Amino acid sequence: MAIMIPSVISPEVKSNAERKIFEWFQNAPGTDKWIVLHSLGIATHNKVIYGETDFLVLAPKLGIFALEVKGGRVRRENGIWYFTNRYGKTNSKVRGPFDQARDGIFSIVDAMKKRIDIEHRHIENVLFGYGVMFPDIEFTSTGIEEEPWQVFDSRDGANVKQFIKRLSDGTKAKWESHYGPVNDSKLPDSSDVRYMASLLRGDFDCIVPMSAQLRNASDALIALTKEQYRCLDQLDDNPRCLIQGPAGTGKTLLAIEEVKKSVARGEKVALFCFNANLADWLSSYFENMPEAVRPKYIGTFHKYMTQVAREAGLLPIYPQDSDKIQQYYQSDLPEAAAIALLDGGELYDKIVVDEAQDLIRDSYLEVMSTCLEKGLSRGRWTMFGDFSMQAIYADGMSGAGMIEKLEDQTAFIRFKLTINCRNTKPICKEIETVTGFKAPHNLWTKVDGPPVQYITWSTMENQCKKLQTLLKQLADAHISPEQITILSPKRRDDSVVSMLDGYPIKDFKVPIGVNTTFCTIQAYKGLENTVIILTDIENFSSDKLMYVGLSRACSGLFILETDAAKREYDNLLMRRLFNE
Repeated sequence: MAIMIPSVISPEVKSNAERKIFEWFQNAPGTDKWIVLHSLGIATHNKVIYGETDFLVLAPKLGIFALEVKGGRVRRENGIWYFTNRYGKTNSKVRGPFDQARDGIFSIVDAMKKRIDIEHRHIENVLFGYGVMFPDIEFTSTGIEEEPWQVFDSRDGANVKQFIKRLSDGTKAKWESHYGPVNDSKLPDSSDVRYMASLLRGDFDCIVPMSAQLRNASDALIALTKEQYRCLDQLDDNPRCLIQGPAGTGKTLLAIEEVKKSVARGEKVALFCFNANLADWLSSYFENMPEAVRPKYIGTFHKYMTQVAREAGLLPIYPQDSDKIQQYYQSDLPEAAAIALLDGGELYDKIVVDEAQDLIRDSYLEVMSTCLEKGLSRGRWTMFGDFSMQAIYADGMSGAGMIEKLEDQTAFIRFKLTINCRNTKPICKEIETVTGFKAPHNLWTKVDGPPVQYITWSTMENQCKKLQTLLKQLADAHISPEQITILSPKRRDDSVVSMLDGYPIKDFKVPIGVNTTFCTIQAYKGLENTVIILTDIENFSSDKLMYVGLSRACSGLFILETDAAKREYDNLLMRRLFNE
């Protein structure tokens, strides 16, 4: 397998032809010492202000070769080249791909010669050539711009190694016909190839370290969260408010600020949520806050109902039959809690509900109304929720249906959050590709960050090996372990994480320690971390679950997917590009 630089193809690359050829080089047998540079920028191009070569192959004992890639239909008419993509869109160019490849290799060699040190002067005479790859068609042109050996087309299949050998043989023959025999000094060895790659990568592929990319993205996202606080000023004079927003729009942070302001005014406040891990995080947060801003109750709504029913001696017996557990939480427990509150339970001046989309059902609303001074109809409450994609426990009820239930209770103001202050732009794009979700008014974040990386696996053992490699890469990039969380749709015992050896992966809990953590996607709802690794992804069919998983990442996102999931993703990507 050839050494690819970069090691993964960017999701920004829209060309399916380039993606295929990248994989062919990456998996080509007998090319272990080859180095292939993808999308090599040429700052000193000899024909245009800035050029780019699709692939530059550095092959020991063969030479260096610039390759242009053209997918889809290709034709040349009256000296003009026409390229038609898979969607039927046609572009025309006067300069053909052979001209581009030829100019590219001469520019690269000229630039490289200016940078070679004394020890490597022999590389100035390295054998170099160029070719064009048409993976989707049979290229049968007999023009004067190209030689048959410079063409790779659909008849070559995936045999990129043979094509480079053909290019080398053809280039040598052409050289010898003009200048005589090619001696060994013109053919680079493995150390020459590594040296040339270091020169070219140093000049043309200067990347920002991942740790710096993550830090820069995080700083920009934190600055955006301040904008969300302006919403709070508009809520002060409104006793009942529903705040809606997609994942990452700062709902939990706003809920915290709303609680602190209300408690500081002397109100007795309860902060309810659905997710137990989020409740633990909220409790830990307020432990470090002065008592003057700490709410009377912090935790899950189910824990609150259990506490109220138990104190009144009305707690129902927990069912042994798993089929009756849902009835217990949705009917038996709320009924007992409501009765307990009617018999003299503590009332709150205000309730703040995060993850409201998971708590809007008649039985729960009755308990909320009973624990609140003046009830839901005339009391003070603020609810935060994503009623579009994060209602994974809604039992099929639509977001509009949930809001109607609240409207049956009373009147309230609504406020929509639209600016994503958690996820970078590449992550937002992947959320849209996988789930089809578009933020209201298309106001996704403007903060850039590292590309989302998809890593394909075939077996659980193969996935484990790739996860270990990824964790090592993150450690080498100086990403702190506590900045990384591994999420899976499966429990730990069924996940690839159970197969890891030598990596201290702790189950997520609050307070967060210094290790990389693991959690199911479902249990991590409402939380976030700098880097998220999604594992065990076998398909993308559950759009709401994938939405939750993808949107937990602030700056770095890695997805370990099966071959079948990759094919499904490619179809989703094509659909999005077609719709654009």
